[in-house]
Amino acid sequence: MIGWGIALIIIGAGSLLLPLLNYQFTLMELVDDYQPYAGIAVAVIGAVLVLLGMNRNRDAQAAASHVREPAPDADRPATSTDGADRRP
Repeated sequence: MIGWGIALIIIGAGSLLLPLLNYQFTLMELVDDYQPYAGIAVAVIGAVLVLLGMNRNRDAQAAASHVREPAPDADRPATSTDGADRRP
């Protein structure tokens, strides 16, 4: 999702700047009558996708960090039957 967002930001910003050099993206020529608003809209949609992708990744990392791992001595009892501590 972040990759698509970055691509849309580049296309949107490029469609605003390239006409200054007498160039334009072929895809954005379709909406040339609606420039600069179309370029701004494409860049904003790209920014939203980047933010959503970053938020999605952060939520996945937070969920993964909340998974508790068992203690290293969890499979071995801490004390013996006589009550003496047997840990090394």
